[in-house]
Amino acid sequence: MRLIILNIIVIAFILMSNAMHPVHVSVTNIDFNPKQKAFNISIKLFLDDFQGVILKNNNVDLNLEKPNVLPDADDYIKNYIQNNVKITINNSKFSQKKMKFIRKEISEGALWLYFTYQLPGKIETIQVENNLLNDYYPDMTNLVIMKYKELENGYTLNKHNTFFKIPS
Repeated sequence: MRLIILNIIVIAFILMSNAMHPVHVSVTNIDFNPKQKAFNISIKLFLDDFQGVILKNNNVDLNLEKPNVLPDADDYIKNYIQNNVKITINNSKFSQKKMKFIRKEISEGALWLYFTYQLPGKIETIQVENNLLNDYYPDMTNLVIMKYKELENGYTLNKHNTFFKIPS
């Protein structure tokens, strides 16, 4: 299984490193932190794709690579991610707490976003929904690498298959 996940990650990073990217892909890592009882979440997207979807949906240019970055750019980032990446614990809509935005980084045309998600007490099931850029590209692929306790799996999501669910 680790070899499959490693291959997915390598392919994704090769695809994401090209200046011209004929495929549309994001990579989301969800790692369980037992000490904090939280998920640490990192999301990698093409910067131009992300700014494009924000421009399309909000008519706002974030200018993330320019000196005149939009002052409330982080608010647009948080809102888009929180509306399109959802974690549901024990089938409870109340558990779809907002992920806490930590920071963003821009590197070689990629936008890295970091969040934490505080977990409630007892966990029986975890559902992860990822609709990133599905409203922008019909062929969008969202790769999700989930590490929780002994579980480490990779999931390929798209506009037809937007979520996965695992028992705790």
